[in-house]
Amino acid sequence: MAKGIRDFAAWIKSQGLEHTLPRNLSQLEGLTTLDLSRKKLKSLPESIGALQELSILKLSGNRLNELPDSLCTLKNLRNLQCENNLLESLPEAIGNLSSLVILNLNGNQLSSLPLSFYELRNLTRLTLAVNRLSRLDDAFKNLKKLLHVSLDTNYFAHLPEVFGSMQSLYYLDLSFNKLHSLPQSLGEIQELETLILEGNLLRDLPALEAHDMLVKLNLASNNLSSIDIDFSKLEDLQILSLENNRLESVPDSLCSLCKLTSLDLSANRLKSLPECIGKLENLYELDLEENALSSLPSSINKLKHLKNLYIADNRGLKRPKLASLEYCDVE
Repeated sequence: MAKGIRDFAAWIKSQGLEHTLPRNLSQLEGLTTLDLSRKKLKSLPESIGALQELSILKLSGNRLNELPDSLCTLKNLRNLQCENNLLESLPEAIGNLSSLVILNLNGNQLSSLPLSFYELRNLTRLTLAVNRLSRLDDAFKNLKKLLHVSLDTNYFAHLPEVFGSMQSLYYLDLSFNKLHSLPQSLGEIQELETLILEGNLLRDLPALEAHDMLVKLNLASNNLSSIDIDFSKLEDLQILSLENNRLESVPDSLCSLCKLTSLDLSANRLKSLPECIGKLENLYELDLEENALSSLPSSINKLKHLKNLYIADNRGLKRPKLASLEYCDVE
């Protein structure tokens, strides 16, 4: 029996975990799934590299500030869950995990990524939210198989032109960063269904009309004073969040979103709405709070599916007579 397995078994015993894992060394050596989540671990032994059959490794909710270099030798590892730890860096050889498909590093203290990270070419799901990252290398474009990316709650002020190669990406969360602008390549992602840009410093947007599969678009809490989007091209859009910007108007093309169920325009500077808003026949929730509206378009009475309406903190708006309304925050 390899010394590494014996050493790992001894470490398990020292941590009081022997009752949760196989005691038989050959079974331990053939382990494919290892769950060490929420075990108050401060470190992992180098002997974890002896578990060469590991496919799934769960380390979330511990106190790890680094990962052992030997972890990078786990050639069969497909899923690494390591969120809510104290990681300040990743092993330089992490790119050797060539089978890795899912990587979750949310809620750590990472301020940079090693260059080999960008060799993880089989990744489909990457979550790096709530870290201290401020830079992505151009080599991020190597990760062409990505389907789901979360980079929210970091310190990105700029992103490189890397998204054009990610033709299967359907979920992208860049919220709560320091972005003043977005890379033009963002407009080249064909399959995008969810785009979350809330809580940045955006004044302008790249062309988003190419995202004709977009279902959810969140542009809340930016510095947008106008929306230069032809919404008629976003025919699948169901959820649109534009609250807490500087908008004084919204384009009439908004009225072409016949699948829209939720529209949030609160905390802007709107003095009027498009008269055609009644065409949003599937709208379920409409939030217009904290604007400068003194009246609502008469066509609002055509919104036969509207259940929730928020119109407080405007200029004397009154509840419309809509039979479908279940809640309105003014009478």
